Parts: sequence; structure tokens; C-alpha cells
Amino acid sequence: MNYLNKKNFLSAYSRFLFVAKAWRTNKKIVVIESDDWGSIRTSNKDAYDYLASKGYNMNSSPYTLDALEANKDLEELYDVLLANTDAQNNPACITANMIMANPDFKKIKENNFNTYYYEPVQETLKRYPNREKVKSLWAEGNLKNIFYPQLHAREHVRYWEWINDLKNSCNETIETFNLEMCGVPLKVSKEGKSYYKPLFIDDSVFIKEEFDLSELLNDAFALFRKEFGFNSLSTVAPNVSWTDSTEKIWATNQVKYIQGGFLQQHHFNTSIKYYPHFLGQKSKFSKMTYLVRNCTFEPATTSKADYWMSTLKQIDRAFKLKTPAIISSHRVNYIGSISVKNKEKSLIQLKLLLSKIKKKWPDVLFLNSVQLGELITNPEKY
Repeated sequence: MNYLNKKNFLSAYSRFLFVAKAWRTNKKIVVIESDDWGSIRTSNKDAYDYLASKGYNMNSSPYTLDALEANKDLEELYDVLLANTDAQNNPACITANMIMANPDFKKIKENNFNTYYYEPVQETLKRYPNREKVKSLWAEGNLKNIFYPQLHAREHVRYWEWINDLKNSCNETIETFNLEMCGVPLKVSKEGKSYYKPLFIDDSVFIKEEFDLSELLNDAFALFRKEFGFNSLSTVAPNVSWTDSTEKIWATNQVKYIQGGFLQQHHFNTSIKYYPHFLGQKSKFSKMTYLVRNCTFEPATTSKADYWMSTLKQIDRAFKLKTPAIISSHRVNYIGSISVKNKEKSLIQLKLLLSKIKKKWPDVLFLNSVQLGELITNPEKY
């Protein structure tokens, strides 16, 4: 069986497992999990326009519209969430999976690209206009249970490859570095490069790179605790790719619930293994519980005015199987600093989706990922 056929087989098998073994409930539960908050992607509109003028096909990936969240992005998103409440009068909630650091471009350049340095996201926010309220807005969102922070990673960049290309003066890497960016999405790259690859890869790669996975992960959890004042009880790996070693370190940092998709990717240097998971399945390390996303809401990827209907159908299917609807929805959908139209159309889609959910299922419950995990593991509490 070749690689593609094997992946397709495992993907189908993972869905069979989900139907056969997933944790079930009669409750109509909706969880929205959103990745990438806190990270730099496209640094600003001027950088976007410059790259477009240099022949980069910026329209070929929606992630060129992704950027560090601004005050207005959060305020407008919060307005939509607060306007839609569930059967218990709780507002719609986004589990916001956070990137806790970004490259320190100034230090890296001063050191002639010989060493990687990072800065906590709080420092990044200070350098960008219209972000002075973001930290307080994160706290406000958490207090109102509309924006519930959880850990994604320290960075979302395979920075050892990025630094190596900077040392070697790779044209595209230097060009985007000068714009305070870590390259562009793979579909946009003229050189077929992307540094937004899986981070938590096989131990053999880290040994070769003389790289410490535990340092990367422990730093991330420490930064999260310092920023938000509590432990991240759930987490999701960038690119839903992680290893047994990753899970062991998560467990030592008090993670109880692992967000992800139907298939876990385990990346080696030149190959990938896939492991299927189902909702409620227990990890072999500290009995962590897998939370499996079974719906998608990514309006930034389409111009269809009725896109929300496809997500509603997925939610309906989940409820018919008596499982929660766990929706994957990335930050890029809600960002307007590169394209206001991108954010506006996504918020319209979100309003429509939430209003239709409430109308179709008046008994719906909006939960965050940890609340769902606690319901699965301690149902008597609910």
C-alpha cells in the first residue's frame, strides 16, 4: 500500500473508530477550538502589499491574511459571541489556543543569525500598533468565558530550519525576515519553503539537531502560566503532529485533555506515521483524554455566502451520532488588519452559524475544551 492510499485508509478507519467508540451524550454540545492566537504571520498590510508587488501570489493561501490579533479584532469577535447564548444563558465560547512567543528579530540580526532568540508575546504586542489592549481583552474574554486561552506552543515556526536558511542567506528567507516575518505559506513561496511545519517531531530529529524538546515545551507552559495565571489543562500541537515524548512532557505539565483531529501525525525526517484517535480515548501517559475535532468552520478559505451551512450539517451529523460538535476554526478567520473584508465576511458567517444553531437546537450548550473534558471524565459534575 503506497503512502497516499495508506493515509486515506487510516483516515477512513479513524472515522469508523469515532463512530464506533466515541464518547456519547444526549446533550447538544458545541465547542469551538481556534488555533494560532498570539503569533506573527504576515506582519502588516505594508508587508503584504510589498510581497504582492514582488510577485508573490498572496491570494493563493488564506494564511497571508493572518496576523497578530488587534484590539478591534477581539472586540468585534466578542460582540458576536456575547450576542449568542445557550440554553443556560452562557455565551458562545472560543477555546483560544495560544502561541506564547515570537522570534526576536532584532537580537537574531544583531547576532548575525547565529543564534535563535525569542520574545514573549507580551513584548511582541508592545511593538505593534493597535494592540495595546489585547492583553486586557484576553483577560476580559476569559473572565466572560467567551475567549478561553489554552496552550498551542511556544512558537509556531520550525525555527532551527529558519535560522539555518538565514545563515545561508537564502533570498526569500532574508526578504521576509526584513519584514519581520518567518517566510510565507508554502503555496505562496517562490522557493517551495515553509517554516510553519510540525514542531513536535521524532526524537531522532531532535538528537541530530542537538535540540531539546522538553525545553521547548516546558518554556511554553511556563510562559502560559505567567501570562494567564493558571495551568493549561488542554493543548493542541501545531499541525496536529506530536509524539509519545511530547505526550510525556504534556503530562508532567498537568495536561488532562489533548485536542486534535481524527489522525495524529508523527513526523520523522522524511516520513510520517498516522495514528487514529476517537473522542474520549485515553492516552497511555497519565490517562489524558483525547478530544477529537469533527467539524470545521473556516470561512477565510471561501467566498461562499452560505458557507455556514456546511458547518451546520456537520454539527447535525455529530448530534445524530450523540457526540459533541467540536469545531476547528483558526484565528485567520477573525483578523482584519491585512483585509477588513476577510474579518467582516467571517463574522457574518459566524453570526449566521450561531443563530441557526440556537434556532435548530434550543437546548444547545456552548462549552470550552476543558469543560467538555471534565464532562467526559467526571459526568456527575454536570
